[in-house]
Amino acid sequence: MIDVSSYLTTDGAPLPVIPDVRPKTASVVIVPPFLKHFGGPMAGPAYLKGAGERAGHKVDVLDLNREWIKERITSAHTSGQIKGDHDKPSKELNRLYQEWQELCSTHWPVPVPANERESRTVVLYASHDEIIGCAANLAAGSFGEWVRRQLEQVPRPDLVGLSVMFSGQIIAALAVTKVIRAVWPGVPVVWGGAHVTALADPISKDTIYGEGIDGFVVGYAEKTWVELLDAVAIDNPWPAEVFRAGTASRRAKEDGATVPSFDLVSYGQGSLTLPVQASRGCAYGKCSFCTYPKIEGKHRKISVTALEPVIEQAVAHDAVVSFKDSLLVPTQLREVGAMIKGRVLWSACTKLHDSFNRETMRRLYGEGLRTLEIGLETLDDTSQNIINKPQSPKLLRGFLDAAAEAGVAVVINYLTGLPGADVREEQHWLQVVRDEVAVRPALKAMIEHNAFQLEMLSPMGSNPSAYGIEVTRRWPWSSLLEYRIHRGFTDSAQLAAA
Repeated sequence: MIDVSSYLTTDGAPLPVIPDVRPKTASVVIVPPFLKHFGGPMAGPAYLKGAGERAGHKVDVLDLNREWIKERITSAHTSGQIKGDHDKPSKELNRLYQEWQELCSTHWPVPVPANERESRTVVLYASHDEIIGCAANLAAGSFGEWVRRQLEQVPRPDLVGLSVMFSGQIIAALAVTKVIRAVWPGVPVVWGGAHVTALADPISKDTIYGEGIDGFVVGYAEKTWVELLDAVAIDNPWPAEVFRAGTASRRAKEDGATVPSFDLVSYGQGSLTLPVQASRGCAYGKCSFCTYPKIEGKHRKISVTALEPVIEQAVAHDAVVSFKDSLLVPTQLREVGAMIKGRVLWSACTKLHDSFNRETMRRLYGEGLRTLEIGLETLDDTSQNIINKPQSPKLLRGFLDAAAEAGVAVVINYLTGLPGADVREEQHWLQVVRDEVAVRPALKAMIEHNAFQLEMLSPMGSNPSAYGIEVTRRWPWSSLLEYRIHRGFTDSAQLAAA
């Protein structure tokens, strides 16, 4: 585009800037239920909103997940010692999570046993017809009426995007899409988000995924989103990165200089967390159970210029800043701390490192760090060998000592049920971690204990036989694989070859 402001008149004075009168697109990015997330805006939609607005388009975010929870939560949440993503009313959210499963089950085309509710309605171990049928029933019932009322509060847009982060949102997203078609006929609908990225390959190979959905977007997509808005505004062909079901997928183009944009009007009193990123992709990226390298791409830093406006907005709203990076390495944590300088409280995720000593932790605390989440996963030698993530008990103890002395709260991610691991050893080392937390009364900590699941895009899922795993079934809308274990797999040389 020609910058007419750089032209000069004959006397050397600049010509007046001509306003940008190009057609603009009005869009809505929708977050469907059900995510156990309540404390603030979602990062992905905020980045899309920021990118679109910077290009002159109108982007509204309709967080149906938050609205659904807000209408049903029964007690006010008071912020605790853990800050960031884990600062939430967990008991209430778990109750609503169970209620969501029950709602989906009651709209399932066939009866669902109580012990299969989660696997069918959230994990999506179910057929395409079952999932489509449930979504259609939800859209035709009280849930659909509720969605309709939410949509009718928003002016008719030119484009709708749905942010689908995990499998538990799929049924709601399909139902919401049906209601969109009824309320706003002719408005195109595009899906993106981490779960869409996880399913990019099957979506590209089968048109069944395209019922009511005009396009899919894979990966971070700020630049592609703006290109799509530009195209819709003048009725041009869409960018190639927005693909239809049954056609080849192409990873979207991101813009790391984007400043996320938040609409905080609906957030009243109570804890507020604003998400931001300093990098994308995992700086470690070697875990055999993990999908981050496939979902997020290679590790790269993004523009630090995007951080300051978020920090300033957090100061203005007395909010906590949550760094959504998969892993902020120690040097990045120090850089972030030096930028924030204690102006706001913040949280981040990292991996154990010997640089997390008392001096470092005290400095980070002084710069505003209040919660550090670590991907410990396991202390069992065999399990560490299986997942390719060695971390010693000594390293953990040193980190916990430093965190306790500094006053930094910790969230410890721990994983059991790994293929080839000894169950008794896994439980022993989990108890060791619990004991290490318990013997430090000054330490503010929580252990996030999860059972292993076989992700389709993980190294284990991509090459299961190398880990003694046999995949027994794949489901169309799930990123998780059903499997069984044939043998233990602990030989380091074989694992390295895998």
